[in-house]
Amino acid sequence: MKASRALALALVFSVVGVVSSFGVEAPPVLILISLDGFRWDYLDLVETPNLNRLAVEGVRARGLIPVYPSKTFPSHYSIVTGLYPGQHGIVSNNMVDPKIDAEFHLHDRDAVQDGRWWGGEPIWVTAEKQGLISACLFWPGSEAEIAGVRPTYWEPYDGNKSYPMRVQQVLGWLDLPEAERPRMMTLYFQDPNDTSHVYGPEAPETFASIRTVDARIGDLVGGIEERGLSDRVNLIVVSDHGMAEVSPERIVYIDDYVSLLEGELFEGGAILQIYPQRGRKKRILKALRGADPRLAVYSSKEIPEGYHLRGNPRTPPILGVPDVGWEVTVRGSEREQALESGLLMGDHGQNPLDLRMHGVFVAYGPAFRSGLVIDRFENVEIYNLMARVLDVDPAPNDGDLDILQAILALDP
Repeated sequence: MKASRALALALVFSVVGVVSSFGVEAPPVLILISLDGFRWDYLDLVETPNLNRLAVEGVRARGLIPVYPSKTFPSHYSIVTGLYPGQHGIVSNNMVDPKIDAEFHLHDRDAVQDGRWWGGEPIWVTAEKQGLISACLFWPGSEAEIAGVRPTYWEPYDGNKSYPMRVQQVLGWLDLPEAERPRMMTLYFQDPNDTSHVYGPEAPETFASIRTVDARIGDLVGGIEERGLSDRVNLIVVSDHGMAEVSPERIVYIDDYVSLLEGELFEGGAILQIYPQRGRKKRILKALRGADPRLAVYSSKEIPEGYHLRGNPRTPPILGVPDVGWEVTVRGSEREQALESGLLMGDHGQNPLDLRMHGVFVAYGPAFRSGLVIDRFENVEIYNLMARVLDVDPAPNDGDLDILQAILALDP
């Protein structure tokens, strides 16, 4: 039975290929590309001929507004689900879920591959559920089975996999026969984020890493053109957040104001998460509120509505938001040592409305208009856009397609 079904599908797709060769439009392909930490103004600060070509010939936003916290995992997952973190559940790179009595850390492979952490419906699941093949070359959430579904092609994140190899893998997927070729793909580069954390957002080393990823974008576009697929492959280039300069002169030490017990400080840096022991929450809040003008402190029920974190059990009982460019920690911590030694010179995660936290958005291909520059928008809007390009029905989400409808060259 399986062999017969496979033969039937192959015949169907071979017919589709023949029909396409006689002028019937072939189905579109969408490649979602992330340049982690690529700040919105890098397109103008650094020589990026390949990205600038896509921006000029396609659509460019003046900036892409991340979710809060403007961290890698929450923001990437909001891009592919159209949901704010309070809805999809990835409320930080590191978090606690009291319902399952477990902790999540972005470098914990077991947690990252545990589908219980990942709510909502990422675009590759939407595609697979509606009969499309998807492929993810690294993206937060792509290693887990979500709602019982995985991408057809995926692999565990490997930061050592070279950028040229990543591009060649995506081009290899495009070389597959029509019946096996993914219609939706993701491609991830960890730069300039990794470099700018170490050297700072406007360091020569960071600018060099930007030129490197731009060259790889050029390789990808060149490979698409060589295959004669420019009339059906669409590219959306995004980043999860921007980057701000940090320094040892801009640290808020919470132990100057309150003594925390072992285990109460869960996370520091650009975001502060405190899990007070029983009976200590009010005391800690009283000690920290207004203690330093560069740090806003909230109980979980008082978090600003614009952060979209209220009501999620993973939201910490006490949340601290330092000003952009400031870090919050305790004396003697690894974070302090990194700042003091110059190993941490750039960071992100704070108020997403600050321009330094804004990322990049460029859309290019037959589905998009040409030569268009649009205003900044929130990254939760991208999911509906991708669903429209792929011609699939979107799952419930927090976005509104009307916001980006005007950039499409497709019929409404």
